[in-house]
Amino acid sequence: MLLYNLKKTTEKPLYEALYDALKKDILEGRLKAGQKMPSRRELAASNAVSITTVMNAYQQLLMEGYLISRERSGYYIADVQAMPGDPLVYAAANSFYKERHWFADFRSNNALYHHFPAATWKKVVREILTEYDEELIRRGDPFGIAELREQISAYLERARGIQVSPTCIVIGAGIEYLYARLITLFPAAAIYAAENPGYRKIPGIFEAYHLRWKSVDMDEAGISMADLWTKDVTIAHVSPEHHYPLGTIMTMRRRQELLNWADGAPDRYIIEDDYDCEFRYGAMPIPSLKSLDRSDRVIYMNTFSKTLSPAVRISYMVLPPALMESYIRRTHFFTNSTSSLEQYSVARFIEKGHFERHLNRIRKLYRAEGETLLAALQNNPEIPITQISGGTSGTHLLVRLNTDLPDEIVKNRAARAGINVFFLSDFCLEANPRYDHTLILNYSDLGADIQKEAIRRLGSIFTG
Repeated sequence: MLLYNLKKTTEKPLYEALYDALKKDILEGRLKAGQKMPSRRELAASNAVSITTVMNAYQQLLMEGYLISRERSGYYIADVQAMPGDPLVYAAANSFYKERHWFADFRSNNALYHHFPAATWKKVVREILTEYDEELIRRGDPFGIAELREQISAYLERARGIQVSPTCIVIGAGIEYLYARLITLFPAAAIYAAENPGYRKIPGIFEAYHLRWKSVDMDEAGISMADLWTKDVTIAHVSPEHHYPLGTIMTMRRRQELLNWADGAPDRYIIEDDYDCEFRYGAMPIPSLKSLDRSDRVIYMNTFSKTLSPAVRISYMVLPPALMESYIRRTHFFTNSTSSLEQYSVARFIEKGHFERHLNRIRKLYRAEGETLLAALQNNPEIPITQISGGTSGTHLLVRLNTDLPDEIVKNRAARAGINVFFLSDFCLEANPRYDHTLILNYSDLGADIQKEAIRRLGSIFTG
């Protein structure tokens, strides 16, 4: 039995404390390579923590290579050797900078950096530096500069059918920052919903801020309303335009059902994560959930990290008027987390049409990248493919495999070939055989030659 003295602090959530304790025991040899770990339920019971806390600790250890998962068997200690010096520094470096060592990293979801319109961006920044003086060094509007909020408002109406006053838009440096501000508007008793499977950062945010949350299953139409109704949640985080990683586009009927759910109680809200709505190929985007909202129950979130660059730390959310009034009362003393120079520059970039021209260009490039990857997969008979989905939106494909090899074995063999991959099963909050044996291949920044060679190497995994 593994027993730890875990204490919840304001600096560190419980799952991080458990993760640190387990990692320390692994690196110092108290937990041996090949040793089977207790089940999540057993470890949770023996340490008086939730199963979710154990699950998040195990997932982090799994991602960093300290644990391996064996299908229908459980978690085992990986063969990890302690490194000289500070093991925490080594683990962090190994975790965050692995992509430099891969021949092809299908787990990364980077922007097309080399196609960023750098010359145009520099010109815009120079214009702002020339035209603005004190505005760039004064304390900025805590909700974002007016020019950028106005440009976002106009863009949302053009691109997403959302009619919103600029005064209801909040600018922040990343979705994480905006979430930290948003949750102050809801009661402490609020219960949040995360899609399962779904984007792993969302449960991480819930845990980091000690929020009560539950996972809600997905079905072919989007988030499962049958499961949602049973979970007694009040705030549902969804990605209706293009779910990651399933690629599901929420049907119009499901959108209306979800809006009706939110309208059914005064404390219910929907957080619409529209993270890659711009990347839809060959068809018009479905109207956003926010554009259909007649009861002011939808909070809309988006970012420029994918469309411009992660270095442009500008995200935004659209709040219903009542929540915006509460936001102003509660957060007016916060300084805006994004530099005024970047905000003015992005506003000018949109105003002059550069942003939408850039989107049109990279949309074509991403579509071509997806078609190249699809062709490489279809032309490789060594990969036991039963189904390929995706390619009509977003920047990843799902590849269903007909194999008895556990997902973890395929990942390990791929890693030895210099290929970094993951599976739908990696995004499940609870094990579900339905999502086993399905590769997720992000292709946004690889290029045709690397894609073709990477698929050739993947084929050798199943024939060697």
